[in-house]
Formats: sequence, C-alpha cells, structure tokens
Amino acid sequence: MNGKWNLGTVAAIGGSAALLAFVSFVPSAQADELADLRANMEVLQKRIDQLAQAPPLTGPVVPNYGPQVPGAGPGQPVVAGSFPRSFLIPGTDTSIRIGGFINTDALYYFKGAAAGSQLNGIGGTNNQTFFDGQGGTGNLPGIPLNNQSPYRDRSSSFDLSPRVSRLLFDGRTPTAYGEVDAYLEMDFAYNNTSVNQNNGSSTSEAFYTRLRKAYATFGGFEAGLDVSLLHDPDADPELVDQGGGATSAGRGRQTEVKYTYAGPYGTVFAAGFEAPEPQFQGPFGAVQIDTNSIPNVAACSAAGNNVANLPATTACIGTSSFFSPIEALIPEFIGTARVNQPWGHVQLGGIIRTDRFNDGQGFERTYMGFGGALTGDVHPFSGTPGALGKDDLGFTVCLGQDTGNQCNNGTGPVTNFGAPILVPGFGAVNPLTSAAWNTVNSATREAYDALVRTSPTSSYGGQLWYQHWWTPEIRSTVEVSAIWDAINTSVLQNQSATTNNNKFLSITHANLYWSPVAFVDFGGEYAWGHRVNIANFKGDAYTLEGVMRVRF
Repeated sequence: MNGKWNLGTVAAIGGSAALLAFVSFVPSAQADELADLRANMEVLQKRIDQLAQAPPLTGPVVPNYGPQVPGAGPGQPVVAGSFPRSFLIPGTDTSIRIGGFINTDALYYFKGAAAGSQLNGIGGTNNQTFFDGQGGTGNLPGIPLNNQSPYRDRSSSFDLSPRVSRLLFDGRTPTAYGEVDAYLEMDFAYNNTSVNQNNGSSTSEAFYTRLRKAYATFGGFEAGLDVSLLHDPDADPELVDQGGGATSAGRGRQTEVKYTYAGPYGTVFAAGFEAPEPQFQGPFGAVQIDTNSIPNVAACSAAGNNVANLPATTACIGTSSFFSPIEALIPEFIGTARVNQPWGHVQLGGIIRTDRFNDGQGFERTYMGFGGALTGDVHPFSGTPGALGKDDLGFTVCLGQDTGNQCNNGTGPVTNFGAPILVPGFGAVNPLTSAAWNTVNSATREAYDALVRTSPTSSYGGQLWYQHWWTPEIRSTVEVSAIWDAINTSVLQNQSATTNNNKFLSITHANLYWSPVAFVDFGGEYAWGHRVNIANFKGDAYTLEGVMRVRF
C-alpha cells in the first residue's frame, strides 16, 4: 500500500511540476491575450446583469410591430427616414414621405375647343374633360371638324383650373426580402362633365378626387395601380399640357401585377399582366367601356320611350352600352427589356391582348391584338459642364394590330354591330328603330347577327422631342407626335361613323420653363393639334397654356 501511494504521489507531483514548467514558458504575448479575454468576459457579464434587472417594455403597442421603443413618444425629435424627404414613424422602422404639389393651369383656345350640346351642338365649350390641355387624352380626338358647324366659329375659350394638384403618401419598410413599399397618390381631375359650369360652380368648383396610383411592392413583385408596364415615363417630354402627346406607349396608369429583375450592365427586365380594356371602333365611334354616349340618339320623354316601335327596355338616352358587346375576360400580357447608361436609356416592350365580342344572342368573336414599343432618351452632350450637359432627346415608337390604348389613341377591331344592315327576308334592320331587333332571341336578331362584319385595325404612332437647358433655371422643350389608325371603312355602315372615328391625330408643343427655386415652376406653352376623320374631314386647334406649380 505504501509503495503504491508513494508511486502515485510521486506521479502527481511530477505532473504538477511539468504543468508549472510549461506555464512558466508561455510567451508574454499570449498572457496578454488571456488577460484581455478575461476583461471582456467581465464587461459582458455586467451588461447581462444590467439587462436582467431592467423593467420590461410597457406602454403603447404599435400594431404588427410590438411595444413602442423607448424615446419614441411625444416631444421626441423627428428622425430622418431611409429615403429622401422621408421621416421615421415613431416606434417603427417604417419611413414615410408626404408630398405633392399645387398646380394652377391657365388655358386659352384661340380655336378648336371641343363643342358641347348647347346652341345646336356648338356651345358648352368649357368642359372639365378638356381643360387641362388639348393633348392626346384631352381635346385632341374631339377637335371640331370643318364640316360640323354652319355657324361662325365660336370654339375659342378660356379657363383656369387647379384640378391636377396632387397629394401622395409613400411608406417603406426594410425586410429580409428587401424594402417593402406602399404608395398612394391622388389628384382632383376626375372627368365629371355634368357638374362643371353649373350653378354650383358659380360659388364653389365641384372637383372630384381621382385615384392616380395605389400599389405595393415586395421584393421584385408589384401589384396595384401604377404606370403601365409598356409605358416609359423617362421617355416622356416635360409639357404644360396635361393631355400629353398624340400617342404614347402603354397607358398612363393601369392596375397591374408585375415582376422586375435588375440584371448586369444596367439591364432591367419586367413582365406581368394588366386589367383588360377591350375596345372596338363601331358605327358610333370608339367604344372602350359600356357608358360612352352615342351623340345622335334622341332622348326619351319623361313618360317613357318616344320612338315608335321600340320596347320600353330600350335606352332612353344615347348610350353606347346598348350597342356594346365587348367582354373583359383575359388580362393583357406585357414584357419589357431596358438598358440604363450614363448617356440615357433604351427600352423595348411587347403586348398581347384580346377583344371579345358576345351579345348573348349569337354574335361571338374573339380577336387577338399585339404590338410593340421602342422608347428611350439620349443626352447628346452628356458630361459637358454647365446646363448644356442636361440637354435631352427623347423618342417613342408604338405600333401593332388591335393595340387598344396600349398605343394611346390606338384602336380595337372595327365592327358594324349596331348599324343598319340589309337582312335578306327582313329588309333593312335598324337597331335604333326595330322592335324585332330588340326582342331577345328573335329570328330578326339571329339573322342580323349572322351578317355582322368585323375587321382588325393596325395603328402606327410615334413621338419625338428635344429639351434644351438655356441656364440651370431656364429650359425649353419642343415636341411633335402623331398616330395613324388604318380603319377598314368598308365595314362601317352608318353616317355618324365618318364623324366619330378618327384615322389621324397629331400635335406639336413648344414651351419655356423657369424654376427660380428648385421646387417652383413657371411655364408657358403653345400647341397646335390636328385631327382627320375617316371621311377626310379635318379640324385644327391652337392653344396657349400657362402653369404655376409649387411642390412640397
């Protein structure tokens, strides 16, 4: 026993001696690292002890975010947000911007303001629809023609309007998938033509709020009301005229779902679909929705229908919904590819869409529409010092078949549905005066539908503009745009079709802008619009427009 114990003791003593010998030879640098490690551990332990003794967060709870963080209550300073001109919502990591502008337009028509219904169709020129400019979405398609009025011209008019003043809200929140954005924008330019210049507007303008944009993004996905996929805002000129050019690629705004991918070398690819907007050119003009008015249908009396042989169910006012067989069934599919460079950008896009006809009584046809657009801008003096380096040249080409308004002021298929047709065995059938035509599933209606003709329509449009910067505060833009719709006139069988269907629209703008400070604009612009219908009657409009805009 003693021998074994003595042996173990000797071994333990020997091991301890060896360990002490090893430690004694540890370099001084390693000893310093160990000391630092012990000090850091002590600091961390003290912090843990402090956190353990701190009271739990109490007070207001921000929905979907949890308790409000300390220091975010009343009286605390506003914290700058994650993007320019934004601020952080207290208690969250969401940045929000509130902005917009106040805009006042002064518009004078030397000639060519769209006529109203007063004075046998030559009065009522002060119309809300057309008083923000005579461009492609305004007065241009309705310029009075040289065969329309036997009276001395009274198409001159003047108006002031603040309708396009704008308000916007932009909220962005960082996530693991990137920044999530919720955007809302509105103005007061809803086209309610029944209230302007009525008794109420003598003391208070009756301008209605209009939703311009409302969309959300998540990663590369976006859904909501935004600029159309085919539209390229960077290829738009700076115009005082809110109606814009005679044509453009894509709609100004549309409800859509899309995905955007940023590739290498400045490339950007986007694809998605938009809400369908079926359209056709008919005997009473372009029909895009089922509430447009037919200008030559007599109104019914207060007691009911005053047109002989028509059933009581016939529309008592001129409305093309009575002759609109279009259905919105399939979204419009769009894809774009874009290249961004220091000198400017180029974008190529394509569209596939359908126009569906179905009157519920035998007239059923579907037309496939397609089109393409090439847009972009070039800074010809890019890199040049001073204002000249900001000069810009922009262009748009939009063409296709049955493009609808994907080429602004484009068309859908042409049809004679609703026009008088000579039907064998029934004679001339005029839907405006035929009770048999208005009878559901009648032999007359079936025979009429069998003779309805339709034809696709091609559209060709373009825009070219140049902006020159005279000084850092003064700039000018000259723009010219036009669109040609190759409408098959042999299909249309109604006299009013020659008045209400256009084959050529063009407009030219020239303006001067002055921005004394960065957020204030004063502008003046001259414009000449030209319209030609399918019967080759022409009309011209000349306007002078001014604007004052203050952004906030």
